[in-house]
Amino acid sequence: MKKEDISDADHDLIAAAVAAVKNPVQHPFGEKAPALVGAAVRLDDGSIVTSVNLIADVGGLSICAEPIAIAEAARRTDKRITEIVAVYHVPGQEPQVVSPCGRCREAITDYAPECFVVLRTPGERNLFKVKATDILPLKYAEYWRDGKFI
Repeated sequence: MKKEDISDADHDLIAAAVAAVKNPVQHPFGEKAPALVGAAVRLDDGSIVTSVNLIADVGGLSICAEPIAIAEAARRTDKRITEIVAVYHVPGQEPQVVSPCGRCREAITDYAPECFVVLRTPGERNLFKVKATDILPLKYAEYWRDGKFI
């Protein structure tokens, strides 16, 4: 996995995700609470789409922040995703960059295989970015070619 340095624009992307996750969210069961994960996606025109995870009363219906941001970005059919970042917010602490879960890695590589994903070394503040395909080697779809299992 080739790690690349992050840019000032990547710091702005992180700040957008942090701002999204720090805003209270109205849950359907009446509580106002910060979301736990926020995501930000940069499009090739420089615009940024943010989202937070959707917590549902039935846990299996909860949705991560990354696919929500990707869905909004995908509606802009003339744009493509160039970077994505997720941040985890523990109430009372500053949100920090977190690696996407496996399901989100699938969504990222489905919709933006050429984009960069901003990551952090666990337990450290060391930020870097990698190509999306580097965080999901041997993707399920790679076993199919021309509609046939290979």
